[in-house]
Amino acid sequence: MLTCLLAPQLQAATLQGLNLLADGSRQSLRISLDEPIEYQVFNLEGPARLVLQFPHSSMGPDVVPMKGQGAVEMITPTQDADGVRVEIAMAPGATYAITEKAADLLLTFTPKQVAADQGAGAQLQDIEVRDQGGVTELVLRGQHMDANHNALVTNDGSTMVVDFWGGRSMLPKEYYSYSSQRVNDVTVGAADGRLRLVMNLRAGSGDSHQIDAGNNQMVIRFGAVAAVPKDGAVVVEAVDFQPDDRIAHLVIRTDSANPVINLQEEDGKVVLDLKKARLAPGQERSQDVRAFPGPVEQIDSYAVDRNVRIVTRLRQKSVVSSYQSGNVLTVTMKPQDLVVASRAGNEAVASEKIYNGQKVTFNYKDIDIRNALKLISEMSDFNIIMSDDVKGVLTMRLVDVPWDQALDIILAAKGLGKEQSGNVIRIAPLQVLNDDASARKQAVQSAEDIAPLETEFITLGYASVNDVKTIMEGGSVKTSVTSTAASSATGAATDAGGSSTTTSSELKLLSDRGVIMLDERSNTMIITDTRERLNNIKRLIAVIDKPMQQVMVEARIVEATDTFSRDLGVKWGGTATRAAGNITQTLTGKGLGTNVVDLGAAVGAGSGGAIGYTLGTLNGALNLNLELSAAEQEGQIKVVSSPRVFTSNLQEALIEQEQQIPFLVTTVSAAGTTTASELKSAKLTLKVTPQITADKRIIMQLVVNKDTPVANPVAGGPATIDKKQILTKLLVKNGETVVLGGIYSQTTSDQVNGVPGLQNIPFIGNFFKRKQKVNNRNELLIFITPTIIADDKGSANQGS
Repeated sequence: MLTCLLAPQLQAATLQGLNLLADGSRQSLRISLDEPIEYQVFNLEGPARLVLQFPHSSMGPDVVPMKGQGAVEMITPTQDADGVRVEIAMAPGATYAITEKAADLLLTFTPKQVAADQGAGAQLQDIEVRDQGGVTELVLRGQHMDANHNALVTNDGSTMVVDFWGGRSMLPKEYYSYSSQRVNDVTVGAADGRLRLVMNLRAGSGDSHQIDAGNNQMVIRFGAVAAVPKDGAVVVEAVDFQPDDRIAHLVIRTDSANPVINLQEEDGKVVLDLKKARLAPGQERSQDVRAFPGPVEQIDSYAVDRNVRIVTRLRQKSVVSSYQSGNVLTVTMKPQDLVVASRAGNEAVASEKIYNGQKVTFNYKDIDIRNALKLISEMSDFNIIMSDDVKGVLTMRLVDVPWDQALDIILAAKGLGKEQSGNVIRIAPLQVLNDDASARKQAVQSAEDIAPLETEFITLGYASVNDVKTIMEGGSVKTSVTSTAASSATGAATDAGGSSTTTSSELKLLSDRGVIMLDERSNTMIITDTRERLNNIKRLIAVIDKPMQQVMVEARIVEATDTFSRDLGVKWGGTATRAAGNITQTLTGKGLGTNVVDLGAAVGAGSGGAIGYTLGTLNGALNLNLELSAAEQEGQIKVVSSPRVFTSNLQEALIEQEQQIPFLVTTVSAAGTTTASELKSAKLTLKVTPQITADKRIIMQLVVNKDTPVANPVAGGPATIDKKQILTKLLVKNGETVVLGGIYSQTTSDQVNGVPGLQNIPFIGNFFKRKQKVNNRNELLIFITPTIIADDKGSANQGS
């Protein structure tokens, strides 16, 4: 029996709640109390169970028995005359740990590792990723693939972590990348008795997934996953809310393992859909949890067609993650400010030096520093050697300080330093240590000066012997497609292959005695130097003498033009003759011949149409002419340009198509005016420098240029060049198509020409005006698709 005391004799406490939460293979039980209380712990056998007794306490109305899974089988709280008794039935061999957190108790239960021997755990032998319509399947093949495992989805559905407890990997490597619809790469690792797979997914792919495990393979499906046919629907047995201070947990328990789930975040809500499922009696309800301090205010669970939908309404921005273990799905909602503060705290802790020595307490006045160091030697079990220069006294008061931190403080106070070799620490003034380090450096240099020289013949497979020589002599090599003149302008020497080199003497792998000779015909280096230098050179060559990865970059430039114009016009006029005595008077349009109104549309052969009508008298005293004309034009033009270029990693590539357009240039001089023809270039250009990152993404420096010759609308006028260009730098996933940018323009014109005053008369005014309407639209979109070219067929399927 173990008796524990949270606070001195605080009685009449109330047990307010029991919250059971799955944590990997372990389970955590939080016992919530309204104030600290003395309690007793009994560890009983036959069967294995843990009993907690809270004397003189009462049990709240929300405390009810609950069923567990794994290490915890059943939790039974009871109220008797002595107080509250909580009995926890544990699985055989399970262990527990108790942590006091303010007035609450946190109990962690760990099951017995039945799969401790590797034969009982999962043995992963092969990984395959394939796209099946709208579903991406990740197939894991091996033995015991249905063994104990867990799945965690985090990072807004872009990462899934699967743990196989007691499992091991038989794969030839740890990293695999893919160009599938939803899976980018898979990293395999083992630690703490488990096999872990970390899947990097395309954004949101993990929100809708299904895990189908069998003895020889496990299939994880992402996307539009259909439920596996079975006799009946999945039964959602419980939808529970479990608070943990400001963190909220939603625990969903079903009657079968690995149901099809779809988790989405929208408008301050977290929506969880379970396909082909139904709610157990009493689970279709709304839970108001605003009384708890977490980010959740309400949970609604109800049926939608043949599915179950659980909607969690949030009152603040939160980071959502899900954890699936068999038939238990846990959705965790952590406030965003708490996540940001936690990340900032972790970064601050990582930047500090960590002291983990045994804590000591010193309180001395005018103690000799040599005696103080002897005390630390006794506490740390380290041997300390002090030089004769270590002397002086100090006054110190240190309470519960790690001994290694106390040592650093004492040394800093007296200007001393330390050197550690094994379990021996040497202490001396800093200047003495610096002088010794300089002497050792000179000794090493002297030893190198007299060391015997050896010769190695090294044949390179991919790198150039000239480039490797430059690096060994302390220079750097950069490949580019710039011309020799451009390279010379920057002060760098450029060789025939387009490699610019710069020289630096800060770091040299070749010693002053070393000699290097090159055979460019066989790409072989003959190096003479000390053995240590030769070993360093061979390690360098092993790193840099590798084939460069290749990248195919394809651009699509789409130009779409829609044109529409309409022209409606009218012409009418005539002559009227009247004989007044011997005088004939004629009425016509001034300056328009026989037309009084000349507002006809622009029609002609192949454009529009016109109809005329003439009315006159028999004696020719009155003649009227009427002409109605109309023209309408509509056109759609789509131009797709698709330049593509194949290049190496970090190698600039340029592909260009050029069209020469003649322009007339007029020159005026004293000798007269001369006109000559000059050619201007209209180019289609793709210029790119790709960089492949460690996670198989591509950083690109891009310049895309599209020039289009445009004919002058005036007959005989010179043509013009319409220039479009985009310059950008971006990070793109392998095989992904992104839109770099677009330009959209629209021109709308409505024009009316007519006779003032008369054109505004209803109906009759149409005989005194001309209507023109123009609506032109232009749209430009630029797409880019980079693809990493696999080294061989196998790497295309298995990753690179």
